[in-house]
Amino acid sequence: MPNRAVKRVLAAGYMLDAKAFDMIEGAPADVDVEGVVDRLLERKGRGTETGSKVITEADVSEAMPSEPLEPGGASPKDLPDEPSELEVVTDPTLSIAPAEATVGFNRLFNDRYQRLYGILRSRPDAKGMVTVSEAKRLPANKKAKVAGLLSDRSTRKGNVELTVDDPTGNMRVICQDENVEQAAHRLPFDGMVVAEVSRGKTGQFYADSVMLPDIPGRKTPSSSHRVYAILLSDLHIGSKMFLGNDFARFVQWINGGLGDDDIVSRVKYLVVAGDLVDGVGVYPGQEFQLAERDPKKQYEMAARLLRQVPARIQIVISPGNHDAVRQALPQPAVPPDLAESLYSMENVRWVGDPAYVRLHGTTFLIYHGKSLDDVIATTPGLRYDDPTEAMKLLLRARHLSPTYGKRTALSPELRDFMVIDQVPDVMHVGHVHTYGELEYRGTLLVNSGTWQAQTDFQSNMGLDPTPSIIPILDLSTMRVYRRNFGAAGYQPYPGSAEKASVPA
Repeated sequence: MPNRAVKRVLAAGYMLDAKAFDMIEGAPADVDVEGVVDRLLERKGRGTETGSKVITEADVSEAMPSEPLEPGGASPKDLPDEPSELEVVTDPTLSIAPAEATVGFNRLFNDRYQRLYGILRSRPDAKGMVTVSEAKRLPANKKAKVAGLLSDRSTRKGNVELTVDDPTGNMRVICQDENVEQAAHRLPFDGMVVAEVSRGKTGQFYADSVMLPDIPGRKTPSSSHRVYAILLSDLHIGSKMFLGNDFARFVQWINGGLGDDDIVSRVKYLVVAGDLVDGVGVYPGQEFQLAERDPKKQYEMAARLLRQVPARIQIVISPGNHDAVRQALPQPAVPPDLAESLYSMENVRWVGDPAYVRLHGTTFLIYHGKSLDDVIATTPGLRYDDPTEAMKLLLRARHLSPTYGKRTALSPELRDFMVIDQVPDVMHVGHVHTYGELEYRGTLLVNSGTWQAQTDFQSNMGLDPTPSIIPILDLSTMRVYRRNFGAAGYQPYPGSAEKASVPA
């Protein structure tokens, strides 16, 4: 059956990338592969104006049927009414205090270096690290490890050349080995890098290896309580492209109207990683794409929607680049005078961007993800349709926004709030409008996609969203369940209504 399904896709004029091919070929026996292909071709057929003839893993994921209710699931009335347990661990909102530009940026990068260096010092392989000035005094053929911020990368005489800075100076390092060159191309600018160098007879330094601070390998933590967290981002309420009908289906589902009782009844948290509203003046011509141009009214629209989420569910909201706060990172929480209707809700908690929160003992790093634009643009092999690989690079770099002077504005703070000091159990990011999930060394990476259809701006940028998919995380097992509320991928449960109206 999978082979026939693949042939149908190819006969329809589409190409399958490797991961999409593997998903179809490896579909479980109980999956109706022909039905998956029907939904897949229907969705791609409606999106032919984008010109995309490549079917990705995300496309296949959307077309897959929703996961069935686990056997033996209890009904809502049989389950204990366990209260939510929310702890805000770090929130930059009250600590933001930018300094005068030159002084501020000097302090910012010095703080970045010192804290990332402290992370490196805790590694068992960090023994023998020297400063740049100490490395420059090495005798010929002597090796040492140097830690510094990557200020430049260039190609010279066919070799990759890195410039590494620390408080004692800077040095140029040549990468001649092919594997080292490949690793060097994947280092984020202005991030911490460790280079194992040797000094040649002419005084030039050569890299035998380069690496990032990274996170230690560990067992994926879990909560002792079987409760669920739903992760959302990029709703863009106020946009004409907001998928109101899809969100209405989600509201119907979260209120128990579409079955799935065992999961729905255990949902205790809803976490929004930025761009709750579409904002105003974010990109050229945006005003023509807005259903509501007043940011305060956009937040009132958002409050009307979120009030339909059961009050027992704790909602945590962080801002993004479309929200009514400053663009420079870190971002404070949206102020109460603009989102009064949301602040008045007892089950809503605002935090800044980025923020750490603990939900039933599970640590979440919430970050909207603006810097993904920079790492994807400057790192070979990274793509918008595979966001978790870019997220993994930030996690390995132990910094959420390393690159300075590109698309992502950084505030000249005295403390670098973007350093990933604490290894999170879950890293929740949005911004790129593409769904993805990945486990890396015991940390779950989730990009929760969007609730906005493709805009003209995104079409011009070549961005193809995967909207209306929600990840539902079981905190007791760290297993992710997906539910798709889009018109093409949504599968109603037996006895449920197929249609839902847009909430008022």
